[in-house]
Order: sequence, then structure tokens, then C-alpha cells
Amino acid sequence: MAGGNFIVADEGGSEYPGKLTRYVALTCIMAVMGGLIFGYDIGISGGVTSMDPFLKLFFPSLYRKEALDTSTNQ
Repeated sequence: MAGGNFIVADEGGSEYPGKLTRYVALTCIMAVMGGLIFGYDIGISGGVTSMDPFLKLFFPSLYRKEALDTSTNQ
């Protein structure tokens, strides 16, 4: 389960030895950027490819086929 669990010191007094290094920070930033780009691709580019002007210009045969289809199923 995802959540903000924290590792606390045990009874012996030793703490978790992991540290936030430059490598860890860079890896996290790269992962976040990948997620942002993926979200942008799905939200923006995905909508553009189904627009009529885009289909007319780049895929005229697909646009004609889509115009002939009168069903409500997309």
C-alpha cells in the first residue's frame, strides 16, 4: 500500500543508513519528468490525433472512412 511510511530508529539507537544523494535525487527527478511527459502525451497528443483537421491533412483515407461510418461506436 502506498503511503508515507517513515523508518524510525530502533531500540539500539542506530538509524537507517540511507541518505539522499545526488544520484537518488537525479533518479527521482528523471522519473517525475517521465511521468509528466507521458501524461502530456496522453492528454494533448491523444486528442489531436482524433481531430478532423488533423485526419484530413495527414490521413485523408481514414477521414473518409470515418465520415462514412454512421454508427455510434467510437
